[in-house]
Amino acid sequence: MKSRSFLFLAALLSLLLVFSAVGCGGDDDDDNNASDDDDDDTYLGDDDDNDDNDDLTPPPGDWDGVSVTDVEAPDQYTVEVQLSASPGAAAAANANIYTITSDYGSLNVQDATFAKANVVTLTTGKQKLGVEYTLTIEPTEYAGEPLTGAFPAADTARFWTWDFATGDQYQITAYRGGIGETCVVYVESGQSVADVAHTIEVFDDQVYPIETELFTEAPDVDGNGRILILGLDGGEYFGGYFSGVNQYSDDESMSWWGLHSNEADMVHVNSLYGSLMVENVVPHEFQHLLYNAEHGNNYEYWEYHDEGLAEAAVHAVFGIHQGALDYYLADPEQEIGNGLSLVHWVYANYDNYVQAYLWWIYLAGRLDGIDSLADIFHLENGNPNEVDDFIATELGSTMVDEVIHYELAAWLQEESGAYGFNGMLSWTPGAAPTVAVDTTSVDLEPFGGTLFRLAQTSVEYPGTQGTHIVYYGVDGDGNIDDSEPFDVDGGALLVYNSSDRHITFPSEHSGPDLPALGSARAKGAPINPAWLDPPPIHPERLDRLAAWRYRTLERIRRSQ
Repeated sequence: MKSRSFLFLAALLSLLLVFSAVGCGGDDDDDNNASDDDDDDTYLGDDDDNDDNDDLTPPPGDWDGVSVTDVEAPDQYTVEVQLSASPGAAAAANANIYTITSDYGSLNVQDATFAKANVVTLTTGKQKLGVEYTLTIEPTEYAGEPLTGAFPAADTARFWTWDFATGDQYQITAYRGGIGETCVVYVESGQSVADVAHTIEVFDDQVYPIETELFTEAPDVDGNGRILILGLDGGEYFGGYFSGVNQYSDDESMSWWGLHSNEADMVHVNSLYGSLMVENVVPHEFQHLLYNAEHGNNYEYWEYHDEGLAEAAVHAVFGIHQGALDYYLADPEQEIGNGLSLVHWVYANYDNYVQAYLWWIYLAGRLDGIDSLADIFHLENGNPNEVDDFIATELGSTMVDEVIHYELAAWLQEESGAYGFNGMLSWTPGAAPTVAVDTTSVDLEPFGGTLFRLAQTSVEYPGTQGTHIVYYGVDGDGNIDDSEPFDVDGGALLVYNSSDRHITFPSEHSGPDLPALGSARAKGAPINPAWLDPPPIHPERLDRLAAWRYRTLERIRRSQ
């Protein structure tokens, strides 16, 4: 009996094992079927224990019927791809099937993740701002055409900016405002700018082509073929600025100067008042960018050269820089009327800017017009000695003589020749700034001169004037008298410091020790707009930035 029972139990056990094996085969529609893994986010590799497990390439998935419905780049290192359906999480997360290209180079795809909402998130190398990228998806073992989609780089980006109140750097996030052929605009988050489209159009059609043809080719350190215009909240501290730090890599800049670089060809513009000021600030700052590209890190730097040409760039693009001219004629702070030196720069003082602008425009008019601004731009640094050599070659004259001619031209306004601006600028003769009423003398530095209107009809040297002070009389008919007694009947007396000592700038008593009549100045004198333009930020010249900041803070305190 025991033997029969044992045999029966053994047979029964064998039968159960057979049924169990059949049940484990399962139905293809079983919810627990391991082969139905389209919704499984984790790829575990091949189950064959005898296979080489070194090949971890995900399976191709099912891409049939899947399309790209949208592609965008939320920031400079991320791309989001919206698919119409899921090809399988493991397959979609294979970074090797994604390629991103553009006319300005390809973009490295470093990682891919897949979300249930059929969104693939790609981590990329640093995107080039303003560039249109093309995404191509080529799944493995997929017979269909590659999937594609286009997108502009970086809907938002992070930028290092300069805090002019503290002298420190800080970061902002900015959104892309628009893309042009030669520029891309970003605006600080929270700022609203009404003229982005206008700015792009004007920059593409006028600012960029005119300035690059006149001065030099634009650099392209970021390889995007565009100038970045960044609008940000500059408070009361600036209208715009250029920083040469951004022309270096961040690693280099931090190593050398402890300053962060945006690694971009860019200008900063104060957008606090809803505009990017493309008619005045942008062309000025773009000239600084081009000047930096041409002159690099020159230890010797002459502001009247760079800043004067930046104001002249506005003239080259749009015609007469009327705002600068109006300020000159109004002379609201009496700086020009007191004989401000042309080459001795005082920061946060717009009188220096307009005087340098008028001088370079005058000199260009004496040569070949606007095109001669290029020759002036290509001077090594604008040192007065260098300008003197240039003038000797081009005009057979000296810088001192030509600055005297410029001062006389400002009063006489002849149509051509040495005593006019030769069609470059014009205003009413006799309207140039003069000393204030009852002024008897001013202290003039080298390259400084001014005009006295006097009750007398002729003037002689008083004997108290400095060694280098020279006089020129102009009568009511515009005749110039260069020997004493100087005829000033109905005209004015030009007093000028003819010294070329441009290192120490010693001032000298001018005379004539006679009370001036003064002159009627332009009504509605503008406020000094020197805040619009901090000196170009250069790590080797931060002392200049500190000087500008000090005077600007004083201006802000006085206005409160």
